[in-house]
Amino acid sequence: MRRTAWLRGAPVACILACNGGGGGDTDTTDGTGAAATMSGGPSTGDTPGTTTDEPPTTGGPTVPTGTDGTSESSDTTPPVTTTDGTTGDPPDPNELGGPFRRGINIGVRNPGFSDPDGAWLAGQVGCNSIRVSLPERHLVTWGYDIEVADIAAYADMGLDRHIAFLTSPIAEHSTAPNGTPDWELAHWIPKNLYEPAVVDGKINPDNYWAEYVYKTVSTYKDHVDMWEIWNEPDWVADWNYTETWDTDPPTKEQLVRFGGSIFDYVRMLRVSKEAALLADPDAKIALGGIGYPNFLDALLRYTDNPDGGTVTAEFPETGAAYFDILNYHYYPLWTPGNSDAGADGFFASRDAFAAKMAAAGVPERPYNVTEVGAPKTALNGQPGGVEYARNFYVKVFARAQAEKFVGADWFILSDGDPGDPFGEMGLYQDIKDLGAKEDAVPSVTGVAARTLNTLLADSRADPPATAALGAPADVRAYAFRLPDDRQAIVAWAYALGTDESAQAHFDLPTDKSFDLHAWDFSQTGTATPLAPEGGLLGLDLTASPVILVEQ
Repeated sequence: MRRTAWLRGAPVACILACNGGGGGDTDTTDGTGAAATMSGGPSTGDTPGTTTDEPPTTGGPTVPTGTDGTSESSDTTPPVTTTDGTTGDPPDPNELGGPFRRGINIGVRNPGFSDPDGAWLAGQVGCNSIRVSLPERHLVTWGYDIEVADIAAYADMGLDRHIAFLTSPIAEHSTAPNGTPDWELAHWIPKNLYEPAVVDGKINPDNYWAEYVYKTVSTYKDHVDMWEIWNEPDWVADWNYTETWDTDPPTKEQLVRFGGSIFDYVRMLRVSKEAALLADPDAKIALGGIGYPNFLDALLRYTDNPDGGTVTAEFPETGAAYFDILNYHYYPLWTPGNSDAGADGFFASRDAFAAKMAAAGVPERPYNVTEVGAPKTALNGQPGGVEYARNFYVKVFARAQAEKFVGADWFILSDGDPGDPFGEMGLYQDIKDLGAKEDAVPSVTGVAARTLNTLLADSRADPPATAALGAPADVRAYAFRLPDDRQAIVAWAYALGTDESAQAHFDLPTDKSFDLHAWDFSQTGTATPLAPEGGLLGLDLTASPVILVEQ
């Protein structure tokens, strides 16, 4: 989990230490998403699954022929994707956006619920994708195909195009000291990472990480679009370490949830990309939910050369060559103010990463966020509240789609223990003691999520239509194209402050009639028909977003 601070007018991530390793796996958990907030140690269930019970911590292949992992067949870097998710020229900003992932971290709150039960619950609140954890330790223990049937079942429920994060080498493959607890293997890089990933066009089994990535991508490529490499590799126990990263390389001693240096992370990205592309030419490599723009700066400066990250014939490219998706994490807990301030921080983080890419002369990449959430209770002087959380969800997800993010994954499916902000972020009230999934009750955030996600299901962002709305400074409004070509608009009154009391009047220019849906439409089933007068549709807006759907 990450704390947002302000430095030189831009948000930077700081770290709040917590028990356990977010996104780490256990080999006996039962669930489908990423980390949950429910306990600080490993799960002790007795059925296989793909997730952990720990708290969050706040892209053809080259053919290496030598021990340096370089390719004899090509001196070019692997292709990288531009903001439309393809290789080639940057996309036309006026084009419709692509499909949007309305993702979720499911967690393991109720050990009696199966993985498909968790996916079913996610689908009931309108999610269409999952952040799946496929750690090596889990797959080696239970077999690489252990999750095939479940993931196929998710697709039958309408959840697909997942992002999967890769982590946790088995003990025999780990650099962890002897006796390291299994759950802590998520904090140590694998051995043999500098062995060539591919030899004579085949995966090299002596590079343990390469073989793991290759087998995993080969097995799950039909349902996983992106491969997230590690979980928060830039986690630090003291954020002051990060103050030097604009000029100095992040070290192994600082990156205690990774267990290697920035050079090692570049190497891991390189090996992952070569192995993944050998298994699937369409595979996309995502950064592991980073939080610090200057960690990205270092990644763009250094190669995988263990001798200072310098460019040599053996290590010709910086980390920029080896990832396709700029994936980060964001929580608004340390961003003072209301849900607008919190949502602005989400995109300010994006902008800080984009500035680093631009400064390095690197093409911008698509954005995805695999952890974002807000609590329904204000705790410890941090922002939160029922209105705050539901408004934050709709504002972040609507604007992220409008600005062509690949997607976002909410943290988390179920509420957890009270008194912890991460236990107050669920889309469901606490499911721990339920006997049947049908008994689960959506939280207010879950109601708002279902409203937004169902009304905008399969929609595309429509930038020209958004620009044509001409929203004034005290209004935020975004337009979308539904599958049947009707228009949808998400709008709210915008105001920075400490509460959710913003109000604004907006004369929407249109000749169309709409049905207006409040945040709780998925619960009430009630919508208000509106017709324009003289080419204008008058809207009295509040801080709670409304969704207008063309009749």
